[in-house]
Amino acid sequence: MPLAARAPSKLSRCSAALCLALLFVCAPPLWAQAPSPPATAPATAAPAAPVPVLRAVVRLDTPWRFAIGDDPRWADPAYDDSAWPTIDISQPASAQGIDSYSGFAWYRMRLDPQQLASVAGASGGQPLVLLVSPNSVGQLAVYVNGIETGRTRGADTLTMYQSPAFLVPLPPGPNAPLLIAIRSWAGPRVTIHRGLLERVELGSANDLADHLQMARAVQWDERVASSLFLTLAFLCVALLGAALYVAQRNHTEYLWLAILCVSAAAGRTARALEGLTLVSEAAYGIVSMFAGYVFMAVTIEFVLRFTGTQARRSVRAIQIGALIVPFLELAHMGPLNEALPVAAEAAFCIVVTALLFRAWRRGQKDAGVMFLPFFLAAASDWINTVLSFLVGLHWLPPQFDSPSFHFGPITFGIGLITDLIFLFSIIAVILYRFIMVSQDEQRSNAEVAAARSVQSLLIPTQLPSTRNFMLESAYLPVNGVGGDFFQVLPLHDESLLIVFGDVSGKGLQAAMNSSTLVGALRNELAHDPATVLTHLNRVLIGAVSAPGKVPDLDAAPCFATCLCARIYADGTLVVANAGHLGPYRDGRELELPSSLPLGVIAGAEYEQVTFHLDQGDRLVLLSDGVVEATNSEGELFGFERTQQVSNESARYIAQTARHFGQTDDITVMSLYVASRTRQKTAEVVHSH
Repeated sequence: MPLAARAPSKLSRCSAALCLALLFVCAPPLWAQAPSPPATAPATAAPAAPVPVLRAVVRLDTPWRFAIGDDPRWADPAYDDSAWPTIDISQPASAQGIDSYSGFAWYRMRLDPQQLASVAGASGGQPLVLLVSPNSVGQLAVYVNGIETGRTRGADTLTMYQSPAFLVPLPPGPNAPLLIAIRSWAGPRVTIHRGLLERVELGSANDLADHLQMARAVQWDERVASSLFLTLAFLCVALLGAALYVAQRNHTEYLWLAILCVSAAAGRTARALEGLTLVSEAAYGIVSMFAGYVFMAVTIEFVLRFTGTQARRSVRAIQIGALIVPFLELAHMGPLNEALPVAAEAAFCIVVTALLFRAWRRGQKDAGVMFLPFFLAAASDWINTVLSFLVGLHWLPPQFDSPSFHFGPITFGIGLITDLIFLFSIIAVILYRFIMVSQDEQRSNAEVAAARSVQSLLIPTQLPSTRNFMLESAYLPVNGVGGDFFQVLPLHDESLLIVFGDVSGKGLQAAMNSSTLVGALRNELAHDPATVLTHLNRVLIGAVSAPGKVPDLDAAPCFATCLCARIYADGTLVVANAGHLGPYRDGRELELPSSLPLGVIAGAEYEQVTFHLDQGDRLVLLSDGVVEATNSEGELFGFERTQQVSNESARYIAQTARHFGQTDDITVMSLYVASRTRQKTAEVVHSH
């Protein structure tokens, strides 16, 4: 931009790089719209020399009288401006001995009747007009013979807008001299080096109307098109992130990627509206500033979710600071306003770079893919911010303020390429992660399907029925499959052998470990409860100490709680327990001797206890998922509530615990004594 001035605020270049490639693709049609420079006569250095005319359109580059300041008398044709220096507006004012300035400045030029007549003759007698092209954000008001005839938006209220070219009509008839006076202004935060008047052309209305259209096309290409392309690109990536999040709700980094892109698109949209002169520089600066700091905070959150970082307290302080900084900048605290963006961007770059580097060191390869591109983008962007800060303090010359390069109509900086690489690396890594997660989920679903087939062996859907006992069960896994299991084996003497247990862990591996115990149970010929538990303990201990001997059993240490009971037709109940919850009879828990779970100590012995059940008694066995159910306030379902519902049906007990707040697999089995065998007794027999 010819005007060497610091923008009030700018979105971090990390959020503006994605669509440079799109602009390159669209560059040929944009170049095709660029106007060819009109043929003009070389401007003469002598103030009194006539303006050479080669065509009906003439550039009025010199001699312009120039003065810094503001005085309404300077629009008067009678005002003597002979003491003002003359300048060529096609050259920077600083190169012609004019110091940098802020605020107001005036340009004056006199056109004599002969000059006007020659241009009018070349235009075939058509009305003459001026095409005035301001320099970027300069606000201009044009006076012809002391009468205001045209202005840019914001010139009357002293509000900075992007200033497009505009036409100024001239009085009819070239028989009198004309005094052209142009009042220019830019805001106090803008340091002007080149000048705010870029070009003035004199010619017929028809010819300059074509030039005006070409100037507007150039304005669209340089100030609007790239921002609209970037906005569209960021919104497309935002939609991509939202779609990935909908597909994988447990990966919140996709959601934060979408929010990140929306914040970047907001800044680009504000830039496009500012380029179309629809919003002022001040409004654009505020929106861009807030969008930039929101972008920083959201990007940090995205990286946190992407890397799975758990220690987030210190990082949260940086995020909160980034959201507070724009409010501090609005307070206009002098030099601190210049230092805050530098400090905030430095902290942002350090935090994100450190998070990616630590994740890469932990073995997260996709974080390493983003680390180097982001480091380069962050370093170049921060260096540009520091250079702008030093230029604002007048410690460096203006050419160091955000140096830019041109490729056709496209202007870009060094950081744009590194930012582009970084954003493409984000897209590539996110898509790669999505594909890998999708494949893992497919494999997991296949494993769960296989585990469910195993689960059907662990949790029988149909229980044996006898003339003496009625059985009912309910099974509610917390993750599709789990480690709970039970088996009911009818024996030849009309007794039932019940084994009820819970293997440590959850999911597929717990189910496979349970299946091993069930297989060992079915190979056991003895039906004495204590003997059964001893056999299962040996199986579990042997599998852990010699992995591979027992198929499908994880070699990692594991244990299992287990309750084994044999119920005879006459109501005799023999129970042995290996660390499991005791059963409930008619709402009261049976007292059993304490013992260690299976798989803890080799050679453990288990004590068995004998009870007697009568007709109408209900025996309930359940897993710890009932007792350990937890509500939203952290309160356990507990033993008291369990005892209160223990005389209900198995399904009722399981559903009550689930509604309270399920955190583990819930398994409940109830046995109802249907035949009367003998009177109730308190007799208890202990044996080994």
